[in-house]
Amino acid sequence: MPQKKIEWRDHQGQGVQNWIHRTDKPEEKWIEETTETIGSWRDLSRSVYLRWALTINAMHVSANYYENLADDRRLKTETLRAQNGVAVKVPLAIWTGGEAAERYTESQELIAAYGFADMYGVIEDITFDAHEIFRRHNPHDFMKGPEHKGLRRKFNRRDEDPESWNDAWSKRFEDWRRKKLYEGLPRVALSYWTSCGLRKPSTYRHTEITDWMDTIKMFGVLRNHITHSAPNVTEELSDCCAIKGSMGFAFEAGAELKVELFHLMAIECFIDQYLTALNMSLLELVYGYGHWAKIDKQFR
Repeated sequence: MPQKKIEWRDHQGQGVQNWIHRTDKPEEKWIEETTETIGSWRDLSRSVYLRWALTINAMHVSANYYENLADDRRLKTETLRAQNGVAVKVPLAIWTGGEAAERYTESQELIAAYGFADMYGVIEDITFDAHEIFRRHNPHDFMKGPEHKGLRRKFNRRDEDPESWNDAWSKRFEDWRRKKLYEGLPRVALSYWTSCGLRKPSTYRHTEITDWMDTIKMFGVLRNHITHSAPNVTEELSDCCAIKGSMGFAFEAGAELKVELFHLMAIECFIDQYLTALNMSLLELVYGYGHWAKIDKQFR
């Protein structure tokens, strides 16, 4: 799902999802790169969502098709088996139309759950990619301490040997990312906003940055349920659904865990809103808190 770039002078006031900040100031280059990357993050989120939504849609269509299948026809599903040292195709299941329709309907929930887990991975990628951009343009905090003496040396000689510096930086960031994964994604995401000095957009009235982190935590708890094949909703997941940013999630403790297309839609919607908020906050970091209202009034 490619994003279309439009020069601001050609903007007609509709269809713009984020603004790219262009600058010659070295201290703002990380903002320029981040605002330019937001479009790619939207691409990723939408593409992953569509992959799973299309699959669920195809299964729904297939269920309707097989439900009306003639009585003398069957759905044959094959796999591979070794026969005399050779892999050959053999039937694994042969179902009537009614049986096939039931299997397709039953499987849609599992596909929605896998899709949700995949979408949570998108939030993880966005969070660490944003961190990497900021840290790469502001690497000094990453190079403190005697253990990073070699990294500081490569940084000072980066113009002479950029490849060596880039390799060393990539290793440093990957080591940091691996450790940060154990802290939990909400804490890592919150540390990004804090480290960058970002605030929620001045036009936002109903939620705070900490509310968005609570939503990410709720998504993470559900993802963990899916990963560990939890059959029922835990107290933890149920409690998460009581937050301000629950996105309509209403899991009840003890109930059978059922993930539906709605939950997949909700996490995609959250990512879209989160990226919009990030873009607005970055602009206000440049132009001053409260300035977005002026930009919004001018172009919308």
